[in-house]
Amino acid sequence: MTLTKRSFFALSLGSLGSLLAGCNTLSLFNRFTPKDSGVRKVAHDIAFGDDPRQRYDIYAPFGKTGLPMLVFFYGGGWNSGSKNDYAWMGHALASMGFVVAIADYRLVPQVLYPAFLEDNAAAVKHVLAHAADYGGDPTRLGTIGQSAGGYAAVMMALDPRYLPQGTLKACVGIAGPYDFYPFDVPASIDTFSYWPTPEETQPITYARKLATKFLLLQSRADTVVGLHNAVNLEKKLREAGTDVTLKLYDGLSHQDTAAVYAVPFRNKDTLFTDTKAFLARAL
Repeated sequence: MTLTKRSFFALSLGSLGSLLAGCNTLSLFNRFTPKDSGVRKVAHDIAFGDDPRQRYDIYAPFGKTGLPMLVFFYGGGWNSGSKNDYAWMGHALASMGFVVAIADYRLVPQVLYPAFLEDNAAAVKHVLAHAADYGGDPTRLGTIGQSAGGYAAVMMALDPRYLPQGTLKACVGIAGPYDFYPFDVPASIDTFSYWPTPEETQPITYARKLATKFLLLQSRADTVVGLHNAVNLEKKLREAGTDVTLKLYDGLSHQDTAAVYAVPFRNKDTLFTDTKAFLARAL
């Protein structure tokens, strides 16, 4: 399919989600959608390790300092994705009033679990150490991610092997897998099945009482990541006494739950405004 700007904006959100699923990327957004004003990329390819994929970019509002910070992790089944495809998301989140880091990480099959999570944690630690360089406040930090990136964002908050308790004030998981053992699709089989204690790979294993505030966003129409992932994690966190909010949506595909953060599609549902309101409270 050949796209022009006119044909792109003529797409419905549903057909857009189908197109993006076929392309296995959201990079089309960088080419075709307008970006939020008052925001710019302030740093590119900041290294937090020696591997070429251990890099992040920073987006921030113009001329402001002392801002809360977010680290965004993209999805892609742990085997695909690039921070360069998500400039539109960097602008979207920074428009809420945050300094935003979007981090690459090593992918399957170059690495397997837990190496990519170690990369995620190294990125967060590097962002914290250099927060002041970009106008950020390291005492107000959150993680956010969609799909496999939601898994990463939540694991950074829950699994004590990666970050000291209290590092993260907030965590937003968008259509993420949190309770998906036994492994029954190629992405999870390839990534996790060799690990001798599979429960260690599951975010729900680490649910307990924490000071971190959680927002879990999930569509009932998502056929890639089942509703039970968010529902089960919310229940376990709530029962443990952790501040957690679960919001469920209708009619959004798995890809749509990311697409609705882009400027032209925000009126299709309330994920953008729900995220903004939660983060204003949590950070």
